[in-house]
Amino acid sequence: MINEQKERNTLTKMSDLEYSKNDVEMMRYRNNKLAYLLGLGGMVFSLLACFMGLNTLTATTANTMVAIMINIVVLLGGFLAIERTKNYNTNGCIATIVFGGVSFARIFYYPLLIIANFNTFRSLVDGSLSGTLTEEEAKTFADAYKMLGPSVTSYYLNEDVANAFFFPNGIARATTMIVMLSISAGMFIAGGVIGFLRARKLNAYLESINQKK
Repeated sequence: MINEQKERNTLTKMSDLEYSKNDVEMMRYRNNKLAYLLGLGGMVFSLLACFMGLNTLTATTANTMVAIMINIVVLLGGFLAIERTKNYNTNGCIATIVFGGVSFARIFYYPLLIIANFNTFRSLVDGSLSGTLTEEEAKTFADAYKMLGPSVTSYYLNEDVANAFFFPNGIARATTMIVMLSISAGMFIAGGVIGFLRARKLNAYLESINQKK
């Protein structure tokens, strides 16, 4: 009875081991689709967040130019990284995680910039319309107005604007950007981590095969 139980346990362990080897062996002939799709999703949400930011901030400001450049780097570099991640390249996986960190860091600048300027604009817009602002308040209002795009400011100034693709409330826009950038960061990091773990597993398996030859 004891011998039969030991034999069953041994067969179970061998079965699990054999399944694991077969699973890793299949990785040699299949792309890492899960990591790739997660990274691709991170790029999509990053692009959506950038588009909302560009429709909210004035396009002529230096901040907007920097936002465009960062997004170009994320799109081009991120695409190359996830392509390498798909092929179980550990450096590509690490780069994908880095791009996730970039998306996360962007949360603490552009959305907060929108929130700060929108709050200033909203607190002074009634005084601007009625002409009751002091000289210092008028300057503060002008700076906030200059930073925000017409798709936001026109609504509160009772003006028509053609490029208002989103709701005019700057707080709602900034919050949406934070959510999209958080999703982007999470998908980039998840894709990079999953890709890295699978790449390490495959590389270890290939090394063991080479050692046996």
